[in-house]
Amino acid sequence: MGPILVFGHRNPDNDSICSAVAYAHLKNVTDPDDVYVPARLGPVPPETAWVFARFGADLPAEITHVRTRVRDAMTADAIVVHADDNLLTAGRLMREHGVRALPVIGDGGVARGLLNQSILAELYIDETEMRGLEALPVTVGQLAEVLGGEILVGAADTRLVGNVLIGAMEPETMTSYIAAGDTLIVGDRVRTQPRAIEAGAACLVISGGHAPDDGVIALARQRGAAIVSSPHNTYTTARLVNLGHAVSGVMDTTPLVVGPDALLTEVAEDLMESVHREALVVDDDRRLVGILTRTNLARGVRRRVVLLDHNELSQSAPGVEEAAVVEIVDHHRVGDVQTTAPILFLNMPVGSTATIVAERYRDLGVVPPAPMAGILLSAVLTDTVLLKSPTTTAVDRAVAERLAAQLGLDAVEFGLEMFRARSAAAEFSLADAVSADLKEYRVGDLTIGVAQVETVDTMPYLDRSDELAATLEAFRARRGFDLAMLLVTDVVREGSEVFAAGKTRVASRALGVDLSDGPVWMDGVLSRKKQIASRLLDAAGA
Repeated sequence: MGPILVFGHRNPDNDSICSAVAYAHLKNVTDPDDVYVPARLGPVPPETAWVFARFGADLPAEITHVRTRVRDAMTADAIVVHADDNLLTAGRLMREHGVRALPVIGDGGVARGLLNQSILAELYIDETEMRGLEALPVTVGQLAEVLGGEILVGAADTRLVGNVLIGAMEPETMTSYIAAGDTLIVGDRVRTQPRAIEAGAACLVISGGHAPDDGVIALARQRGAAIVSSPHNTYTTARLVNLGHAVSGVMDTTPLVVGPDALLTEVAEDLMESVHREALVVDDDRRLVGILTRTNLARGVRRRVVLLDHNELSQSAPGVEEAAVVEIVDHHRVGDVQTTAPILFLNMPVGSTATIVAERYRDLGVVPPAPMAGILLSAVLTDTVLLKSPTTTAVDRAVAERLAAQLGLDAVEFGLEMFRARSAAAEFSLADAVSADLKEYRVGDLTIGVAQVETVDTMPYLDRSDELAATLEAFRARRGFDLAMLLVTDVVREGSEVFAAGKTRVASRALGVDLSDGPVWMDGVLSRKKQIASRLLDAAGA
């Protein structure tokens, strides 16, 4: 079913990314039956990049959606056959592994075609006809191999291209059917064997394990004919000769071919309309990576995900409604994510998701390694604004103290160093300011977006307040928000400059300030969730 993706909300902040990475680590330690892979739904904030570099942790890869891909549903360890293998080998592989189709590969694992039961059925639908070798030549060596026989005379690489006959008639009658280059299957008919060679047969297949006499062997050498001894009776030998053809001669060379990252919904229709029940899954170099069958589609595979730091569809990865949410770890209000079965839902009224993750480590008796302890500490400090936010709880403080002690750090000094590193590393961008750390809320008919920037110096933003206000309005219009807000939070002065665009009366009424003429300083406002969003939602719903 593939790995379980662990990720936070869109436009991720430090808490979202750090919590996802640490929780994926914890799950991999405590749940060895599955593989958990951390991911992120947007760019890495400067402080997050600094923290991960500081503690030597690996940043998670960015994903754009969690819709089911071909690679999630395909059979990755497909049984394959090589293009130069014979049909007997292919048939035995199908029977041994209980599969109806075999991808055909060439050198380097490159997909060459498809062989399935329907192709074989069409090939041998008329069992009364002995297929010749005109259209599908074989070599003497291939013929001996499929028969499990022995080459008595002739070179293994000699190509046989004529008709195939069974020497069941009187010699005189039989020779009238033989043309130059034909192959004759015959038992221990001592009169027929030399007559067939003299008539121009290119190969004698002697059934029953019999060996011709020395005179026939000498005649074959003289005429350049081959002789192969088959251990089987004549009927079985004839059937096996038909299976001596190379797979490359009968395979479908133009089957449906798809990429592993194609969306399953887009491929499903093509597969259902295909003449075959299978599609080959190949990489950019056409190397086979799997096979997708209609049975794979019928299983209804969905990508499995764990949501961190959010539980609302509007904040999650595109396609999450198609995924199987197996766990949620969050510290926000309960949103609209629905599941088809009971799941582990850890939701606590604390200042950061990292606090819950750190507590989960302790509950499960796992000591987080230094890199995980470091990123968790950073996430607690950023989401609680150095433990000063009104969302901060005693649990947050205890977790920060415990993690800092493990690392031998002073939590507040480390937090200030982190915020300064972010301000120093970040190139001021108006577009990033209004969109980088954004939370969306829907209440009734209103759609509200609230972004937040935390800094140790608000002056660069205030110096460009007119430009910032215009950028916020343009962003609001582009995203279709009724109200867009930006909090520029000063972690040293412990307050925020609040910008608003759109239906500013809603924000003014909710916050008790006038936001119609530009940004307003709100002393003590550090928490978007508790001091801004909750009041906005109450006002919007009133």
